[in-house]
Amino acid sequence: MDLKNMNYDEKEALTTNPSTSLDILCELAKDEDVWVRRQVAYNPSAPEDVLRELAKDEYWHVREHVAENPSTPEDILRELAKDTYWYVRENVAWNPKASSKILVMQFEYEKSLRNPSKSIIKALYAHKNLPAFAKRVIETLFGEILT
Repeated sequence: MDLKNMNYDEKEALTTNPSTSLDILCELAKDEDVWVRRQVAYNPSAPEDVLRELAKDEYWHVREHVAENPSTPEDILRELAKDTYWYVRENVAWNPKASSKILVMQFEYEKSLRNPSKSIIKALYAHKNLPAFAKRVIETLFGEILT
């Protein structure tokens, strides 16, 4: 398969196809097109080593999809929970596999910011893995944004 001569639509079709081989996903994860890498980052079949590399991508669009991928390992989610871009942090807060430990850590980080993201606070509050004590703190500190 000649990936270098494929157009974006052909590459995107490969990144979203559950039958695409891991070798091809690994190659597409190195594509020069940020949107192709972004699609690989979103694929739940992407190998862990690929997700680790994509979590360091210079473009937040790629990291955003690593953060929402349910196959992303916990240590990567922990790092992405403190990303400079709120889109990335919000996707960690929505990730169904985010542990209570990561969510509490993320809330502490968000709370420490001069302007915490309301959408991230709401996403954390809605997450089933956020412990009750953290929900009570959110209600106390940010109750006005929950309505």
